[in-house]
Amino acid sequence: MSGTSAHGGAASSGQHPGDAAPVWSASRARRVVLAAQGLAGPRPAASARRVRSVMDRLGVVQIDSVNVLARAHLMPFHARLDGVDPADVDRLVSARPHRYTEAWAHEASIVPAERRSALVALQSRTWPLAADLPEDELRAARQQVLALLDRHGPLTAREVEARGVDAGAREQGWGWNRSRGKRVLEHLFATGEVVAAGRTASFERRYALPSLLWPEGRGGLTPVPTDPRAAGDPALAAALPLTAVAVRALGVASTAAVADYHRLPVTLTARALGVLRDRGEAAPVRVRLGPGRPVQAWADPRARTPRTAEAVALVNPFDPLVFHRPRVERLFGVRYRIGIYTPAARRDRGYYPLLLLQGERLTAQADLTADRRADPPVLRVRGAWAEDPAAVPGPRGAAPTVEGVAAALAAELRRLACWAGLAGVVVDADAPGDLVAPLRAHRRDDGPG
Repeated sequence: MSGTSAHGGAASSGQHPGDAAPVWSASRARRVVLAAQGLAGPRPAASARRVRSVMDRLGVVQIDSVNVLARAHLMPFHARLDGVDPADVDRLVSARPHRYTEAWAHEASIVPAERRSALVALQSRTWPLAADLPEDELRAARQQVLALLDRHGPLTAREVEARGVDAGAREQGWGWNRSRGKRVLEHLFATGEVVAAGRTASFERRYALPSLLWPEGRGGLTPVPTDPRAAGDPALAAALPLTAVAVRALGVASTAAVADYHRLPVTLTARALGVLRDRGEAAPVRVRLGPGRPVQAWADPRARTPRTAEAVALVNPFDPLVFHRPRVERLFGVRYRIGIYTPAARRDRGYYPLLLLQGERLTAQADLTADRRADPPVLRVRGAWAEDPAAVPGPRGAAPTVEGVAAALAAELRRLACWAGLAGVVVDADAPGDLVAPLRAHRRDDGPG
């Protein structure tokens, strides 16, 4: 798809983001966003090279233990590639030359290894750490863990503890047990002294020394390149490459959404955006989302604006497209909330809703689960709801009909079931939502039920 530059006459380097910046339509902003995210056109066939290309485009892929359908980090690749092999995704971290690694970014995430230093410098997550242990206890446990990993790594937390590194009784945490040995490991992971060498089949992190993955030092905690404008300001120096990645991956976004991509402080991100503006790597724009003043945003000057957005895909709750929920609501007119952390009575769209992307619209939500205990295993639809076309901000083309939404959703559900190794699609008898009846009408011979 051909298009135009996203710069569009952006303000000069000394301007405030809101001063004389070009005004974009909401439709243009959506098309830029989808193109930047690799969700504007037809899906290419998957390959290991294209998996790496998606990873490079996104910069961050969130990892989560939730396995309602498939592991969370696999789904963004499924949305953007046809027939992706999960093993190709897992090899991003586990296989040499270890160009990618796991780090705290937007929560636990896969990121390029070269960004470890910046992320470690800025992340301040204290809940999994052992910083509250007595100093001598932490020092002794640290030495034990590092020595064990040097001799036997990579090891899981359970394997480390089985070798005697557990500084005390287990503590009860929310949803899991965390021993002090585990906390020490997490502490060393957060500070960059140990790294993840992949995950086990049961999704346990395998810890290793950086030298095991990068004997030549690549991926270690090397100094963050310093921009002259960040001299003497290590936080700003670390924020610059991360903010630049976020701007490219998002296409156009508010300061808050750019900050959220790597979970950085908004004030620090605003300063970094000012430097990137002066370097020509971020351009101030304004987006007209409805009546009233256009909202201020930042665009990638090199982004392309496709004339149309043509992709159809299911987007899971951990996809980078929907990291920042306020952005989803303002730009696409959709209120999106995952239900796994909400009591059943307060869920709007079920336990684990996925969004249906059609062109530049998010047209539906479907609450899905892989029922692997069924015989044969099936993809179960527990609810399906169409989104209000009138809620989409700004001038827009004709919305798909309910029939068109149901047909697209049915096709994507069949594709998802096939990729996940499920025999077919079953709509629960008591499933709520206005798309349930038309979806049943489109359900072909997809399995029992």
